[in-house]
Amino acid sequence: MNEPAATAEDVVLLTQGLNAFFNHLDERRYGELAAMFLPAGRWLRQGRWLEGHAAIAAALNGRPATTRVRHIVSNVVVARRGADEADVQAYLTAYRRLENQAPALFSINLVGNVFRRQAGRWLLAEQQLVREFEFEAA
Repeated sequence: MNEPAATAEDVVLLTQGLNAFFNHLDERRYGELAAMFLPAGRWLRQGRWLEGHAAIAAALNGRPATTRVRHIVSNVVVARRGADEADVQAYLTAYRRLENQAPALFSINLVGNVFRRQAGRWLLAEQQLVREFEFEAA
């Protein structure tokens, strides 16, 4: 069975959703980030699955306050799985600044996302963030 092609509107909404996700992460807006997931949504982050809003928020609240990270999303590809579900694949480049150090390229990651539309809004059912390359801190 052929899936419907992603519309231009879907591509924009889903790409912007992915960009917003990492903007929330970089700016430490963890409640807003968790709310981008379905209630039973799951996130593979740093090699472990986080399931549900509470687990996601708890893991993020443990991030060191003195470390600053910036995520750059690129190479986004959107593919519809049905009327209300889409796969969004992307590359993610992360730069990190540890306390009292210069910022440096930290990692390049593959990001696989499954979005589901509920009540007209695209939410994450699942995100897999898998590190492909890691670099030494400068």
